Amino acid sequence: MTTPDRPEAVHWRDAKSNDPIDLDSDHYPELFDGLLGKRIMAFVIDWLLLAVVTVFTTIIMAILGALTLGLLWPLTSIIVPALWLAYFTFSIGSPVSATPGMRFAGIEVRTWDGARPGYLQAALQTLVFYVTWVVTIFVALVPLFNRRRRCLHDYLIGTVVINSPQRIPTPQTIIST
Repeated sequence: MTTPDRPEAVHWRDAKSNDPIDLDSDHYPELFDGLLGKRIMAFVIDWLLLAVVTVFTTIIMAILGALTLGLLWPLTSIIVPALWLAYFTFSIGSPVSATPGMRFAGIEVRTWDGARPGYLQAALQTLVFYVTWVVTIFVALVPLFNRRRRCLHDYLIGTVVINSPQRIPTPQTIIST
């Protein structure tokens, strides 16, 4: 059954950029092969990029704070989390639905029905991701117990991380001689 406002999901090889794709892990295991390692790699890359941005922003805010006799220092506690939220929201909500770390690792985010997430869903996913990590570190174990390697925030927001269909190699045809 399909919803009237969304087109029906198609096979990932036939999908165009914005087409929702069928995410059945039984029929298309190649969408989820090696996903856990790629998610960890993407996580580390994104955090390293954001650490550099955070240090740079903190230095600028420290200089501006000194020039304004400390008036701008409190803004650092607002600007830095806003940068992190904007980074994930605008990259996951973009037409490629992936952060720079995810693109490097060859993965992207889809909604549970195979469509690309919007900016609101990307922002909620980011917020829920950090809330679940603050509550307990055991959320890191959730992907070990499901076939799609979904994290707790993926279940709560309705997203699925998959291998980017453009980066999955096509099967080689065997030609006998």
